Amino acid sequence: MKKKNLFKRAAALAMAGVMSLSLAACGSDGGSTSSDTTNTGDTGNAGNTSDAGVTDADTGSAQAVTEMEDTTINIRVMNEFKNLDKVIAKYTEMTKDDPIMSKIHLNFQWVAGGDYKDKLTMSLAAQEDFDLMFCGGWHGLNTFTQQGNFADLSAYFNNDNFPGLKAAFSENFVDAMTSYVRQEDGSYKKGVYGINLASFYEDSRGFMYREDLRQKYNCDPITDRDSLFAFMKTVTENEPDMIGASVWDLFYMDTPAYSGKHDNVYSQDRTNIFGGQTAIYIGLSDDGKTVLNAVVAGDPQEEWDKMPEGYQYDFITEYAVKRTDWNPYLNPNRGGTDTVEKEAAIGYCPLSEYESKVKEAQEKIPGSEYGYYVYEDAQRNKEKGAVICDMVMNNWLVVPEWSEKVDAVMYFLDWMFGTQEAHDLFQYGIEGEDWEAVGENGYKQLDISEDQKYTMPNYSFTLNPTYIRYSEFVLNNPEIKADFEYMYDESTYQLNPIAGFSFDPTNVETEVANISALSNELQLGISLYDADEAVEKLKTWHEDAENVGLETVRQELITQLQAFLDVKNAQ
Repeated sequence: MKKKNLFKRAAALAMAGVMSLSLAACGSDGGSTSSDTTNTGDTGNAGNTSDAGVTDADTGSAQAVTEMEDTTINIRVMNEFKNLDKVIAKYTEMTKDDPIMSKIHLNFQWVAGGDYKDKLTMSLAAQEDFDLMFCGGWHGLNTFTQQGNFADLSAYFNNDNFPGLKAAFSENFVDAMTSYVRQEDGSYKKGVYGINLASFYEDSRGFMYREDLRQKYNCDPITDRDSLFAFMKTVTENEPDMIGASVWDLFYMDTPAYSGKHDNVYSQDRTNIFGGQTAIYIGLSDDGKTVLNAVVAGDPQEEWDKMPEGYQYDFITEYAVKRTDWNPYLNPNRGGTDTVEKEAAIGYCPLSEYESKVKEAQEKIPGSEYGYYVYEDAQRNKEKGAVICDMVMNNWLVVPEWSEKVDAVMYFLDWMFGTQEAHDLFQYGIEGEDWEAVGENGYKQLDISEDQKYTMPNYSFTLNPTYIRYSEFVLNNPEIKADFEYMYDESTYQLNPIAGFSFDPTNVETEVANISALSNELQLGISLYDADEAVEKLKTWHEDAENVGLETVRQELITQLQAFLDVKNAQ
């Protein structure tokens, strides 16, 4: 049974936002953290705001509070903070004279990543006493949202009573965080059911490559797909102990699923209901308001004829065939029991991981030098509006719908996102002890013993596009810095018109399960087949999928998408 709310319902829903900043506040006896299942803080009902800070049920606006009683917010994060106490102490010092913030304390529990999904699921089922929780897309975020587990935080954004949140989350960001929860009657309820933790909206996808080997063999600069493949070929011919490429998933290559103007054709994670092996592409009308069709590899021509101009053929199978060009350069035992790879001329590497991967590689191969190549043309040329996406990452902070401490949570988040100083405290630790600023937007880690160093899982707590600092490594590499600046620039992105949609499989659960099982057998993502084999595998998959309900699922998806677009475009 749902706990009694001490605030009006809309206010209680607003708490999900806190999770994004999850600041380490402390009680009068100092804040506390606990590992795994031990929760040491005060979890009682000390935590009621007085004089309202309540969301007005009629207006839907979060009102300012004038006073607050001591409130302890119970927070669950994934993976461990280290030396959080000193950051909590600094937070206490910075807020001691604030009549609201000085009353807000945080009690942390952390859970190891391998156990997190199970414990999150159990906590939600039992309606445990947490007020702020991390939830990743791989934890079942969409499903939990559709089930009504999370509070609606809409009233706290674009709200002058919460200037920190208003400054940190642009209208576009808030639009991207907006979800539509499908109701039993097929209608949709619009809301912001969590806070997305992101410094960028899509990671630039590319390769780190052995620049020292490129120079050794006098290969052309890597500027396009042809020069990339020529470099791989040269290395494999001259370095018998090396392979051309280390690529964990080829679905990011040679497909327009993530970037480029799609000409009214879209495929995002929210519609990949059979798994990544068999993405479903959605065709929309020019105005983006009408679903023309949903297609998969192997569909008959009459299905492609319904798609927008330029996509009236089986382009999905064509992408799968193009990916087989990589086969001569990949680990020859890919898909087998031996997962050990030789050193590679190039390695798949999202831009956000380039620094860490270079440092790791140079420790392994002293003297090696590396360059970075952005694979997709539009991103490499730094075109504005080139990336069409949901404008969200997979890391979210959510507030359980039954939490009674929404305002306290949101005021805490408002404080942390209110200034660069407040955000930096929880992102990097104590300035002058853990880190120091470099210029206006850079930083470097200071040499401090491991037992004193502050660390935290920022992907589950603090990431935000308004408060970005560049590492020394990036600052010292102008070309890489330019790539990061492009990735961080909001004008790089366009919001996918189907962003916010989540497919409800209730009416077709059996069909989806059966088709997904067929999809899981394909293994196209690591390109185990040659071109002819890939075509035959997709043909067989389609025939089998038809026999277990593909058309039924297609029509259900189209019906739901159209209802979603009707609601979204009527707003």
